[in-house]
Amino acid sequence: MGFVTPKYKPTVYASFCASGLAALGAASSSNESIRIISFTVLTGVAYGVVNDMFACRECIEYFTVGHRYDGKNLRNRPIQTLNPTLNAIVWGQIATWHVCTIAGAVFAFVARVPLPFITEKVSSTQVGKVLVVVAPIVCTIAHFASKRAKKHIDNNPGLQQDLGWGYGVPDKFAARWHACNIRNLTGYLSIGVGGLLLISGMVIKRASSFSLGS
Repeated sequence: MGFVTPKYKPTVYASFCASGLAALGAASSSNESIRIISFTVLTGVAYGVVNDMFACRECIEYFTVGHRYDGKNLRNRPIQTLNPTLNAIVWGQIATWHVCTIAGAVFAFVARVPLPFITEKVSSTQVGKVLVVVAPIVCTIAHFASKRAKKHIDNNPGLQQDLGWGYGVPDKFAARWHACNIRNLTGYLSIGVGGLLLISGMVIKRASSFSLGS
């Protein structure tokens, strides 16, 4: 068996292709909409990798497809290793590229779609600057939220049995497993809220140029 688990090759290769295309689009495309989508995917992937660098070291057992506990068995893992750095690189892309592609398409539409009586458009550079600022903030929030969640379970051992989530998680992994769940949920929630704020900001910026003409 090679480095990538055969049954998960489409998932892994699709994420790698998406990251590569995003890098190409950001570096060479002159189309502002494509650049916005590319910047969004690249920022999301970078966020995912950095976030998982911590999470994979917190609980590598969590990182199976479907997040079902099976110890350190490799059969339900995208790659045939428990190395936390390699898993973070792969999982950081798998978990983010599709969500960020959709988000980027929405951002591009809001930023660039032609509208009557509105001359202002938001550039890819403007969107990119916001993403670069927001991503570290979200990563920090998710990190501290996960630490708080782990501490809460560690201080309340009676909650361990309630955290199996139907996934067969042993008690000794419950706190770390829960921390990874909270890290992911907090990240997705923060990205969702941040995305809505970015969209709102773009709408306000574009609406400020509204004019019926002379």
